[in-house]
Amino acid sequence: MSKSNRMGDKMRTEHKIEVNQKFELIVEEGPYKGNYLSQVADITDDVIKVTVPLVHGEIIPLRLNLDVLMYFTGVQAAYSYKTKIIGREEEGEVPLLHLAIPEEKYRIQRREFFRLEVREKVIYRILDDSLEPVSEFKETHTIDISGGGVKMFINEPVQKGMFLELFLQIPGLENVAIISRIVNIFDVEAGLAVGIKFIEIDEYIQEEIISWLFDYQRKLRQRGLL
Repeated sequence: MSKSNRMGDKMRTEHKIEVNQKFELIVEEGPYKGNYLSQVADITDDVIKVTVPLVHGEIIPLRLNLDVLMYFTGVQAAYSYKTKIIGREEEGEVPLLHLAIPEEKYRIQRREFFRLEVREKVIYRILDDSLEPVSEFKETHTIDISGGGVKMFINEPVQKGMFLELFLQIPGLENVAIISRIVNIFDVEAGLAVGIKFIEIDEYIQEEIISWLFDYQRKLRQRGLL
């Protein structure tokens, strides 16, 4: 689903922008049209300071007075803020853009979370309908990850609706159990894959996964792999 489609299902809301939050800076027109990772560096009464977008380690030279969107990924929804570039700041270790305090704010109902193709180890076992284990732990790898679930390889017979206990092997979450359910089954070149939806997971764990995905994507961009 494109950003423009997601923007269609939106309603006004209050959502607090805070220092250190990561977000997507969306440029909808001009020679540098695209989505860029950024982070809130500081907030004053009349300006939001954010890190400049980088691609392959190079600064994207966005012009002053350019209309942009700040796009935040939350656990149950995403949040879009319409704003404008009103200044630059090159002092200090990290160059910054100055954005006007947004006047238009929207909460966007989303069916899916920000999702990234990434191969990471997963430890899992199958559970019965009462969430008791019915198999030993096995190891596999993800195909993609989001804050709401994963797509991963699997090499045993499964059905939609089956429950799994997962341990995503990403930094800081290796020992966090996530109760999940199989919602899709796919034929892939390597055999079978399943789409997994998280059904019992703390909100802060979802935020940790989303934050890790943003960091991972940023590193890929810096290495020229995106």
